[in-house]
Amino acid sequence: METMTRSRRRFTPEYKKEAALLVLDTGRTVQAVADEIGVGPQTLGRWVRAERESREPAKRRTVEELEAENAQLRKELRESKRDAEFLGKAGVLLRAEATRSERFELINAEKENYPVTVMSRLLEVSASGYYAWAGRKQQGPSPAQQRRNRIDAKVRAVHGESDDVYGAPRVAAQMSREGVKVDKKTVAASMRRQGLEGISPRMFTPVTTIPGASTHRIPDQVQRCWDQGELDKVWISDVTYLRTGEGWLYLCLVTDAHSRRVLGYSMSTVQNSQLIESALRRACLVRQNHKPEGVVFHADRGTQYTSEDTHRVCGTLGISQSVGRTGVCFDNAMAESVFSKLKTEFYDRRPWATRAEARTAVARWIEHIYNRRRLHSSIGMLPPVEYEESLRHKATGQSEELQAAA
Repeated sequence: METMTRSRRRFTPEYKKEAALLVLDTGRTVQAVADEIGVGPQTLGRWVRAERESREPAKRRTVEELEAENAQLRKELRESKRDAEFLGKAGVLLRAEATRSERFELINAEKENYPVTVMSRLLEVSASGYYAWAGRKQQGPSPAQQRRNRIDAKVRAVHGESDDVYGAPRVAAQMSREGVKVDKKTVAASMRRQGLEGISPRMFTPVTTIPGASTHRIPDQVQRCWDQGELDKVWISDVTYLRTGEGWLYLCLVTDAHSRRVLGYSMSTVQNSQLIESALRRACLVRQNHKPEGVVFHADRGTQYTSEDTHRVCGTLGISQSVGRTGVCFDNAMAESVFSKLKTEFYDRRPWATRAEARTAVARWIEHIYNRRRLHSSIGMLPPVEYEESLRHKATGQSEELQAAA
C-alpha cells in the first residue's frame, strides 16, 4: 500500500486578494466561491475580512482627542526639561557618589524650584526619607553629627596647613599631636566627604649612575642598611637637578639616615665636587655641638663622589666614604626618596622663573617644612628635628639616672 504525501499549498498576496474580490464584487457566498476555487471556507473567510478592512477608511480622531494628546506631549516635554535642568545642578554631587544626607541637602535647597517627589526619584532616594531627615534637621544636629562637623573642620585645617600635601595617615598623626585623637579611617572618610586628597610620590624611576675614574677604591660599607639605629652613623647623599626658567639648578643633599634630617645642602649651576664639599661642610657645621665620630658618608658612584677632591675633603673631616655598586641605583634609594618628596610635594607643583627664586624657596622648604614640620612615618610620625631632640632628651635623662645611681 502506497502512502501519498500532500504538500501544503501556498498562496501569494495577489491570489488572496483576487479570491476575496470574487466574494465582495459578485455577492456570492464564501462557501460557493471556496468550493469553486478549491480552498477551505474558513481560509477564504479570513481573506475576505482582511480585504474588507483594507477598504475601510481610517477612523478620524476628533479635535478634542488631538488637543488632549498635544497637551499630554507638552506636559511630558516640560517635565523632561525640568528633570534635565535639575540633573545639571546635581551632576557634580552625583559624580562624587554623594551620601544620602548630601542628597537630602540638595533636595532641601531646591525644594522651592522642583517637586520633592521628582527630585527624590532623580536622586534615587525616597520622599519619605527626605521628610524624616528634614524633621530631624529641625531638631538640630545630633551629637554624632556635631562631632563629625568638628572632625571635618579640624581635618580641613590640618590638610590646609600641610600645603594640601598630607593624606589621611599624616593628618591623623598631626591631629593626635594637637590633642585630637581620631582613627585614620575616620580621617579618610572625612577627607572623602570634603573632596580632600593628599599627594603621593611618583614611582621611583631608576637612573644609572655614570662612574668616575678609579683613582682609589671606595667600598660599600652600608649594604642598604642605611638606618643603623643611631644618629650620625650613616649620612646619605645624592644630587638632583631642578628646572627653572633660566636653566638647570643642581641640588646636593646630605641626610642623616636615622633621623631623616637634611643636615647639609648646596645648590649650584654646575655639578662638580665643589657642590658635594659645600653640602658636606654645612652638615658638619650643623653637627658642630655633637661632632660625629666614625660617620659613614654613603653615595652613588657618580664622578663627583669618587673624585680626588671629595676623597680629600672626607679625609680632612674625618669621615669614611662609602659608595653603592656601579649601575645599581637601589643602593642609594633612601637619598632618592628625599628628592621624590621634594619634587612631588613642593617643587613640581609650580614653575620657577629664576634660579634665585628656586634657591630661596628650596632652602625654606628644607629647613622649615621638611626638617621641622613634615611628619615622617619612619620615625613615628614626627618631624626630624623634633625626633632628634627627643633622642637627646632621652639620652640626657638616662645619663642623669646613671649618675644618680652611682
